[in-house]
Amino acid sequence: MPPPFTTATDRTLMLLPFDKWISIDAVARQAKIDKDTALRVMRAGRRRGVLRTRGKGTAQQVMRIHPGPRRTSYRSAGPKL
Repeated sequence: MPPPFTTATDRTLMLLPFDKWISIDAVARQAKIDKDTALRVMRAGRRRGVLRTRGKGTAQQVMRIHPGPRRTSYRSAGPKL
């Protein structure tokens, strides 16, 4: 079940086709964002474990491998109270 709120990054990541490779240019066109923004979103998706990437430069492609948005924990690494 998705969280009660989503970010622009989450919405953009969920626009990508599941389990299908797509170029960064196609991501930018599909999400109606510029290529630099698309690259930042792709990095965030890769860090969150939502995307897999292959290739480099203009030939880079991404694939969504997780069905829903994921976020890293925002909690500190300190002891749990």
